Order: sequence, then structure tokens, then C-alpha cells
Amino acid sequence: MIDLSKYFRLLRIYYKEYPQGFLFFGNILLAILLLVAKDPWDWFKKTYQNSDPFYKIKSEEIQTITSGRKGQESILNRNLDGWTVQLPSELVLPGDSARIEELIQTCLDLRKFTLLSESNSVSKEEFGLGGDEPVIELKDVSGNSLGKILIGAPVRKGSGTYILDDKNQIWLVKENLKSVTGGGKLDFFLSRSLVPPFPKREIVSEIKISGFSSINFSLSKQGENWILETSGGQIVAYSEEVENYLEEIKKLSADEVLLEKSEELTPVPKDRNFKIEIITSTDRYLVSPIGMTKLGSYVFQREGLSYRLVLDPWNLERILQKDLADFSTRFLSP
Repeated sequence: MIDLSKYFRLLRIYYKEYPQGFLFFGNILLAILLLVAKDPWDWFKKTYQNSDPFYKIKSEEIQTITSGRKGQESILNRNLDGWTVQLPSELVLPGDSARIEELIQTCLDLRKFTLLSESNSVSKEEFGLGGDEPVIELKDVSGNSLGKILIGAPVRKGSGTYILDDKNQIWLVKENLKSVTGGGKLDFFLSRSLVPPFPKREIVSEIKISGFSSINFSLSKQGENWILETSGGQIVAYSEEVENYLEEIKKLSADEVLLEKSEELTPVPKDRNFKIEIITSTDRYLVSPIGMTKLGSYVFQREGLSYRLVLDPWNLERILQKDLADFSTRFLSP
């Protein structure tokens, strides 16, 4: 037995000699005990956010991702320019970096909070884990697996997902893995950008819009100014508006990808045809349709891509039907 009497004697002596200090430290101790008991910030409470993650790594440590349904997996590889996608046919194509980074962040957010089963006694089919479900596997730069999960059914009336880990345990996670993986769709992670990404150091010197409903204008950089030129003449354009317009063009993204060229295209009507040109100090980027689908969407063939990009005309209205007055009627506040 530990003799506590001597400790109590020391406390009484300390209290007699330093009563204010004793009360001060006593209050601090009581405050700490109250904080632990109340736990207002959930520091000591088991929550989803403070549960163990499925992947105890940093985003930059991920080199390769395998994603897709069994037999139809795509391999996403990180390189100096972003990401590439290797299809089951072993064809390597540019990846959509934004979608892949969203997938990575979602994987890093997954938490081991709700364990539903850790044995084979439970039927996996009721969780959408029947055998052909999409897979996600992350690997580091050395090719070592950082963990593999199978994606089951989404939760009804919610954003959660059932998953099966590499220990044969079924979990319920809060994240919607179906949406960030495209449900295992083969072309989901392919680049859909109509304008290929180019380095910021590649300065844009001119933007040209021509053909659509006889609308023709250009924006050219002359010194510190942007100059708007139309058939009616030239004016100095509002620089911030031009930069915003340029960003809208660069962000144009296809609604759909055509991996096969089997779909018959119809010619683009003359009054709906157009060209969008971005001219830089070293290159020229062109956005112009090669045809239209039966449903009336534009089809594009971006230079360097073996597949085609499909975009609804509605998504181009803000570019092709730009009110040119926006470039001239806005002024900087004094």
C-alpha cells in the first residue's frame, strides 16, 4: 500500500504557507477536470473526424492509383506535368488533374468509424459488394501498396458509401465514393479540357473569336494594355475583364468523351461554326468543332488527343455571345 499520509501533510503545510498559491493551482486543476468532463470541443469523444484514417499518408506521397471495375481498371500515374491515365488497352492519355486530386483528398478523408462486419458471415451483396464493384488502390513512388478498398453501394438518402477493406472488413464511410470515381466509368479521369494546360510563364498575347453568327473580334496585348478590335475600330479594354474572359476559355471542359469514332457526325451549320484562338509567345491553341452529334452538341478533336470531346452549345454561350460592352464600360474605382 502507498502511504498517502505524508503527501497530505505536505499539502497542509503548503496551504498554511502559501494559501493563495494553493487556491490558484486548485482552481486550475478543477478547470481541467471540468474541461475533460464537459469536452466542449470533442477532444476526448470518438467522432468520425478523429477516428483512424484508412490512408495515413500525405497527398504528395501518392504516385499511382488504380481505379475502376474488375477487368476495366484504369491506372493513374503522377508525372511532372500532372497525371496520365493508362486504360486497360494500355493506351496512355492525359488525365484530369482536378478530378484525380479530388479523389485523393476524398480517400485521405475516409475514417474507420462505423464497422459493420469483420467476418464472412454477412452477405456482401446487401452492401453492393457482389464481386464486380469498383476498386481503389493507392501506391507510393516505390510501387508499394498503401491500401486497397472495394466500393459498394451508396447509402440511401445520404452521401455515405459501403466499402470493403483489404482485411475483409465492411465499413460505412461518410464520403460519396461513387461520385468521385464516376462509378468506375472508363473515361471518367480522362482530360476533358478543350484548351490544353500550358505553363503560366507562357504569356498570352492575343485572343481571337471568329465565325459564330458573323461575330468577329480580337483582344491583343500591347504593352500594359489589352486592345479590343472589331470591325468598328479599336479601344482599350478593361484588363481584369479580359483576364477573366481568358480564364473562362481555358476552363472549357467537355460534357462527354468519345473514345470510339463510330458515332456519325453531322456538319456544323455555317452560322454556328466558330474558332477560338489563344496565341502565346511560343504557341497557338485552337478550339473549333469538327462536327455535331445527332442531339446537337459540338464535337471537338483537341490536338494530341486520340479521343473526341463533346460539349453542349449552352456551355459556350458565355464565350461566343460575350457582350463586348463588358470590356469597355467597367472602370477601376478611384
